[in-house]
Amino acid sequence: MSHDTVTLSGAFTYLELLAMRASRGAFSQPALQARRGGAPPHVVDELERAEQLALGVEQQLADLDRRKNELSLLLDTARALTEGEDLEALLTTLVRRSRLLLHVDMAWVVLLDGEDDSCVRATDGAISVVGGVARAPVRHGLSAIDAVGRSAVWTSDCHRDDTFGQSEEIESVVLEEGLTALLAVPLRSGGKVVGVLFGGDRVARSYTADEVAMMSTLADYATSAVKWVRAVEQTRDRAVDLAVEVDRLRIRDRARQQSARNGHRLVELALAGVDVTAFTAAVGDALGGSVWLRDEDDGTLARTSGLWDDEEELAAAVFTARAEHRVVQCDDGVTVAPVRVAEEDLGALVLRCHPRDRTPDAGLLQYAVQAAAILITLDRGADSTDRRFRDEALDRLLNGGPFSRRCQMRLQHLGLDLSRRHAVIVAEIPSDDWQSVSTWTSTFVWLRGGARTIHNGRLVLLLPHSDAGEAAREVMQRLGKTLGRPVPVGAASARGGPEELLAAHEEAVACLEVLTILGDEDARTPATAVELGFVGMLLGGSRDIGAFIEQTLGPIISYDEQRSTNLAATLEAYFAAGASPTHAAAALRVHTNTVARRLERISQLLGPDWQQPGPALEIQLALRLYKVSASLRGRARAGSAHALSGQAMSWPDGD
Repeated sequence: MSHDTVTLSGAFTYLELLAMRASRGAFSQPALQARRGGAPPHVVDELERAEQLALGVEQQLADLDRRKNELSLLLDTARALTEGEDLEALLTTLVRRSRLLLHVDMAWVVLLDGEDDSCVRATDGAISVVGGVARAPVRHGLSAIDAVGRSAVWTSDCHRDDTFGQSEEIESVVLEEGLTALLAVPLRSGGKVVGVLFGGDRVARSYTADEVAMMSTLADYATSAVKWVRAVEQTRDRAVDLAVEVDRLRIRDRARQQSARNGHRLVELALAGVDVTAFTAAVGDALGGSVWLRDEDDGTLARTSGLWDDEEELAAAVFTARAEHRVVQCDDGVTVAPVRVAEEDLGALVLRCHPRDRTPDAGLLQYAVQAAAILITLDRGADSTDRRFRDEALDRLLNGGPFSRRCQMRLQHLGLDLSRRHAVIVAEIPSDDWQSVSTWTSTFVWLRGGARTIHNGRLVLLLPHSDAGEAAREVMQRLGKTLGRPVPVGAASARGGPEELLAAHEEAVACLEVLTILGDEDARTPATAVELGFVGMLLGGSRDIGAFIEQTLGPIISYDEQRSTNLAATLEAYFAAGASPTHAAAALRVHTNTVARRLERISQLLGPDWQQPGPALEIQLALRLYKVSASLRGRARAGSAHALSGQAMSWPDGD
């Protein structure tokens, strides 16, 4: 074999070894085999030279693989750092990946935390008690930063040189962990060093430039991640603070709404003319304490149960509140608020909260003061001359006293025009309850332009209203709320003039007496001629049969007229058959199911209680009246037609 052939064959062998990624020991075999085979010295020399070149190429390939793996791990580390949800998890990932990248025995990081003047230290690979994440005094972080400076530093043996300056942080870790080689890179943020990332080995070791550069890159990634995590934590903390603030505002808003509702209720009670004692009790319940309502002469209007320790001190506080027009807080938990309307002093409201150290709701207290001012003003108005004149005029009219034209004109001037339509309402009020309803009735009729009096032991109200039933329902509801029990009420409409008022009063009294006779004093609706049905028709002065029929059978009659059905006839047959659907069907000559369906329709039109004894009696009476009235209308029309025909026949004779 020639010299050139042997050299070329050896070169191919080394290329094959490189392609196979053979071990370094395999590269010495071609030259060794050539020497054993007696190859010339210069051939062996060329093969050994080729071996060195191949080993260099193999080393470069290995370095490239290592760099590729390191870059892959570095990118993976950067990704892991960006996924950290909090600072502790991020620093733990940082030191763990630092050990993997540099193959060091231990890694730790010290990071300044400007929020509470401390530093955070995270460690991986420690064998002492320093492991994990912990906080340390800020001096540890500052000493590490001062020792490292603004650029990376490293040493193969920290015990033999002074590469690192004096640092309490570094010295304590080196001694506790038995470290020899050290590498430290600063964490920089905005031109300022905020921490240091350390790597260390327990044996002497030299760190390459690539390792230092990789550690620095990792530190830069970590600094960016720390900024991101801190921003996220600040945002999360801010969100939590905002949520707490929103909850606080929501609670405060709910409290304000509740105060407004309670305040509006107090104002409504005052406008309704509730008794001052009941009003004071309502204020005490709303504000949660004992209440003392005092008038302009410092007398007691009303007060709830409770102890008032020092009345001299209380009197001084009341004087101060009324004189200086401000709320006064006393040391013993008493609050005094002046009650005023514009510049007029009406008195004071005194409150003692339970427990005494509690401060009353300022908004609700203001509502209570306003309501008290309204009530006191209305009570004053209740005693006005004009109001007394209207009430006395009504009383004189009912008692048959003189009621001149001049009196009617003055009532009209005062807003009570008797020529208009009015509702006369009579209520059965025991004498023990007259005082309780006095303020309420006075305010109620005053606000509506009416009058009130007590006649024959009954409360009589005269109210301008076109619907006596509607007005009576409102009076009945408010009286029941004031007295805490149902109050029987009778009502009637007066269409104008004193005589009509007297007749309406008699009708209202009769309706109330019928309600009592029928044993229905606890009725939830007032007694009117319409509500009493046929009994009311008999009591009513007009004897309006048509209105009674319409009130009782109106839906049935309208349904028959609109759909050409026979519900009225079915009702008549049903009652005639003793409420038997089978016999009614035989009388009507229809199937029993047909009658059943008609009865279901009747229940939809008249309500489910139409077969009860009372409604059934009124329906039967209305059916007979309707039948008779229809017959009478037919005869009247026939008579009219006959008369007209007779007139038409007589005209020629007249000519």
